Amino acid sequence: MDSHIKESSVRLLIELRDAYRGQLDTSVIEEINTVVAALEQEGKRSKCLAALDWGDRVLELIGKVIRVVTNITDLMR
Repeated sequence: MDSHIKESSVRLLIELRDAYRGQLDTSVIEEINTVVAALEQEGKRSKCLAALDWGDRVLELIGKVIRVVTNITDLMR
């Protein structure tokens, strides 16, 4: 993953976590923390997942936050 994209992803996930902490399930917060920690450590150790997998996980987490915050599931019914 490009270093600029990685830094932006980490910053965005942290901002989302902090802004919506009260609305998010503990499991989502823990997953955000895990992904942030892994992305921050990625350059310091061998890669466990390919960059594409990390990008997918970041997007998946953003989607989870959006679903919780906007109740988009209710709107789609």
